[in-house]
Amino acid sequence: MRTSASSAAQERFHRYIAVLFATTVPLVAVVEFTRAIEGGPNAMARFAGPMILTAWAVAVARSPHPNAVRLVLGMMGFTAALVFLEAVYEVDVTAFDYATAFGLLMLLAVLAGTLGVQRRKLFATGISLGLAAWVIGVGIFNGSSFDVIAMQTVIAFAGVIFTTALVSELYDQLTSAIAAHERGRRLQEAIGRCSEALLVHPDSFALFEAVRAVFEATDADFAYINKTVEVDGQLGWEIAADASKMVEGRGPDWATGVYSSIPTTYDALVSGAEAVVYTSELAGTEQEFYVDQGILSEVAVPIFIAHEFRGSIGFVQYSDDREWTEAEIQTLWRAADMVGAYWRRQDDADALKTSNESKDKLLASVSHEIRTPLTAIVGMSEEIVSAQGSLGPETLDELAGIIAVQSRELAELVEDLLIASRADFGNLSIKRETINLSEQVERVLTGIREGKGSTKNIAFSGGDVYAFADPLRVRQIIRNLITNAIKYGGDSVVVALRTEGSTASVVVADNGAGVTPREESLIFERYYRSAQSPTKPGSVGIGLAVSRQLAEMMDGTLEYVSDATQHHFQLTLPLESVEAATALPQELASI
Repeated sequence: MRTSASSAAQERFHRYIAVLFATTVPLVAVVEFTRAIEGGPNAMARFAGPMILTAWAVAVARSPHPNAVRLVLGMMGFTAALVFLEAVYEVDVTAFDYATAFGLLMLLAVLAGTLGVQRRKLFATGISLGLAAWVIGVGIFNGSSFDVIAMQTVIAFAGVIFTTALVSELYDQLTSAIAAHERGRRLQEAIGRCSEALLVHPDSFALFEAVRAVFEATDADFAYINKTVEVDGQLGWEIAADASKMVEGRGPDWATGVYSSIPTTYDALVSGAEAVVYTSELAGTEQEFYVDQGILSEVAVPIFIAHEFRGSIGFVQYSDDREWTEAEIQTLWRAADMVGAYWRRQDDADALKTSNESKDKLLASVSHEIRTPLTAIVGMSEEIVSAQGSLGPETLDELAGIIAVQSRELAELVEDLLIASRADFGNLSIKRETINLSEQVERVLTGIREGKGSTKNIAFSGGDVYAFADPLRVRQIIRNLITNAIKYGGDSVVVALRTEGSTASVVVADNGAGVTPREESLIFERYYRSAQSPTKPGSVGIGLAVSRQLAEMMDGTLEYVSDATQHHFQLTLPLESVEAATALPQELASI
């Protein structure tokens, strides 16, 4: 297939030939006219012929798509006819003698054979045969000997054939080199425009400008950028931006799809390689997909962000089964890197926005949650100081109890915040050992009963169950789960232990309404505060998020389990050794 770049290079050669004729043929006209004035006959005829050729050459040079083959053949015919007339009728109609005309016709024959790209060998053979016939005819009328005519005929025929072949090879190589340089220049400009679009435009418009810049530098029929998405529960794609030579409004029918329908392309992309697909080489349903879309060939390269496959950029051919050049593939790779960097900046911007929103939520929540216990602590303390011994023992005990409860609330809040901060910066260490989960639960419950004096019924059942975990972090998780149940659950809370396979679990359940389906995916997010009961005590919304993070750091899990009969939180930790599985206590099932 001849690319537009090579076509442009060939058109430039044709234009150069036309310009050369337009500037040199008038000189011939001047010479002919001068000879006619000096006494030669046919002055106007001598002048008119070259001027007609000059006008023809100017018209070809100014044409949008010049083709100088006919112009060169016209010059050959004009020169050959004049010399032949002189030989036949012995009239003076041209300044060219036979030797000069022979050399000029040889040059023009090679030039015409080289420029005639279509069926070049046949075209060059026809021209050489015509020139040989002209040599024979002129030689006969000039009275040349048979040996001379034979020698000149061989030179005319063989010389044009071999010289045309040699010059044509050089011409093709030069055309290819110019075309390659032109393609490279266009692709370099496309990369620059693509980079500029992705840097200047902050929204999705940038992707359209980027893909259009790359597309206009190629001969592809369609170009696209797609993003990896989930389609009907499967990994698929969605075209985020495209550019096309198709009629406006047609567009592809594959704007979205699943990668399972194009496994050849998908396997290449996820492996980090370019995917070059020719429909004729495919088979089965994959070939049917490409045939249905009218795609003859396609080339695509993947877009990765932090080793994650996020999409691809590619070219599609509908009109012919073309081969994709290395320059086009390299352009796609460079564009893919730019698009990946653009998406990474968007991810970073989104993360920064989320971080700022989280910070605002944190400040708002923390300021409220810290102010509440601090107000109580400061108020009760000032009351004790201002009373100056006038308060009775019972009143002092009550105030001291309130101070103790609020102080514990404040300490637990600060502990959660510190753990979250240290985990984010990678400074949180986990020291695992074999622990008795029953003892850890008892320690937490003792602290809750003594410190907060909850009126809710908290039941705990389960024998000795061992796990391999950090005791301090396990108690922090259990405390968060029980505190959460006290704040948001019903009036009865059950804590149970069980083992299953190679894991041990702590289950915390209550007889409240449970978490709404909408909130099930939100409760483990930082700074999310349940809206199910605004009248109940609030929180910073970090306890469950920190608890899950701690569980995962100990190779465990923390999940919210809900079904038609019950709902509960379940902390699962690895066992030091596999124990016999125990049934879930009856108290939990009866809630």
